[in-house]
Amino acid sequence: MGRRLVLVTGKGGVGKTTVAAALAVVAARAGRRAVVCEIEGPSAVAPLLDGGKDSHAPRPIGEGIHLAVLTAEDGLRAYLGDKIRFPGIVDLVFKQPAVSRFFRAAPAFAEMGLLYAISKLVDEKDAAGRPRWDHVIVDLPASGHAVGMLEAPFVGKRIFLAGPVRALCESMERMLLDHSLTACAVVTLPEELPMNEALELAAKLRGRGLSVEAVLANAVEAEALSPEEQAVVERLRALEARPILEGAATAARRAARGSKILGRLGERLPRKPVSIPFRLERGRELVKAIAHELEVAAGRKPPSTPRENRL
Repeated sequence: MGRRLVLVTGKGGVGKTTVAAALAVVAARAGRRAVVCEIEGPSAVAPLLDGGKDSHAPRPIGEGIHLAVLTAEDGLRAYLGDKIRFPGIVDLVFKQPAVSRFFRAAPAFAEMGLLYAISKLVDEKDAAGRPRWDHVIVDLPASGHAVGMLEAPFVGKRIFLAGPVRALCESMERMLLDHSLTACAVVTLPEELPMNEALELAAKLRGRGLSVEAVLANAVEAEALSPEEQAVVERLRALEARPILEGAATAARRAARGSKILGRLGERLPRKPVSIPFRLERGRELVKAIAHELEVAAGRKPPSTPRENRL
């Protein structure tokens, strides 16, 4: 994970929030300062890790990992504050109903506020003047909303031909298109519909010039039976229906189908998708288990006791 800004997205329900949290764990285990960000809230990461309350400002959730919940209003307030530099005036502006309605209705404004909030974390410095965060990992909304958010600077440039909003759009565009800074990770499942959506999403992002660093296939079931064993199970099922045989046959067919889908996915991508095995763990243990699998996939030596409660 060489980029400082990692944007994680995918079809709803594929486990992208868990993967985003696992990426933060990987960064922390490597000695990096990582903040995982969620959009608007309520937080889905907090219940996975420490069960704490949502917090707009980054708050520690263990082992060098921080969590922040970003909102469009916070981003717009930060932008206006940076331009006006009089907090009281910014508060007064946002108290006006007409202004609030404008920000909600104006094309791309909410999305630009979120992107600006992300950029503030990327640019944040510590007391020594160094970047505060080695990695800013953003759990983006599901595919359609994520594309709309990431396309906001391009849309805004067509609407605002000059002025400060145009300059903001250009600044956010530079952040997204800087391949040395920003990368996207698309999460999918070994199933037909999520796979097709992941391919479409990756193509759209690349078409906009963004770097799609990886496609991660989550919850991949291992093929527990060899073809010969599966044939034996199918013959036994034909003789006598028993739950254990039904379960074994169903699991084997599902794993074989997932393997074929992943094979087709790999054929249509520039690089092989990262496979994350299906796990029975939940919550904190699942996040740590996925982090362990990502470390193995990256060729890193994972911690000697990956199941230890280190968060």
